[in-house]
Order: sequence, then C-alpha cells, then structure tokens
Amino acid sequence: MKIDWAFLKIVALSWGGIVVLAVYPMSVYATSTMVESVLASGLMSLAHLLLGYVFVELGFEKSNTSFLKIVLGGSVVRLLLLVGGVFLLVRVYNFESLWLMLSLLVFYGLNLALEIYYLQKKVSLKR
Repeated sequence: MKIDWAFLKIVALSWGGIVVLAVYPMSVYATSTMVESVLASGLMSLAHLLLGYVFVELGFEKSNTSFLKIVLGGSVVRLLLLVGGVFLLVRVYNFESLWLMLSLLVFYGLNLALEIYYLQKKVSLKR
C-alpha cells in the first residue's frame, strides 16, 4: 500500500485548523465533560477518516467491482465501529451525548469533504 503524504498533510492541516478555531471557545465556555466529549468524538472521527483512507488505498488498484466492495464494505464496517464507539461512550462511560453528537456531526462533515476530495484526486490521477 502506497502512502499519500500530500493527502495526510491536508488532513493534518484541516484538523489543526479545527483545533485552533475550537481552543478558545472551548476553554472559555465549555465544561470539562463537554471538552472530553468533543475530544472523544474528534478521535473517533479521525480514526474513521484514516480507516476510510486505508480502504480506498487497498481497493484502488483492483477492478471496479472489487473497489466498490472494499470501499462500501469498509464504510459499513466504519459506521458500525462509529456507532459502537458512540454507544460505549454514552452508555458505559457517561459522556455528554449532546456535545458528543454535535461535535461528531461537525467532524464527520469535515471528514466527508476530505474523503470526497481524496477520491476525486485518485480518480483524476488514474485517468
């Protein structure tokens, strides 16, 4: 598997930007449980993105059918892991569900944009 360092640099810069934008409001207005929930959702979401990256890399050189099976199957696996993580954090560890879900929604939107960009880039390079 080939590592696309340019994409990972974009991911790091995007996430760094989110952290820079969130530090002041979170330090002033949020409680420690809110901060823990946002950090947990951020880590889960980042793991979700990186797993998606791995699945795209694993399937890209394969036939179209195999690629779709790997990427879509990987999406199902990733979503199940995400739901399991949310369930575990809310039910077992009593994280604040509102902040966990709201921040997960924001992170998921960012990650979706990054994944679409990456897939678009890969397809354009293949042609």
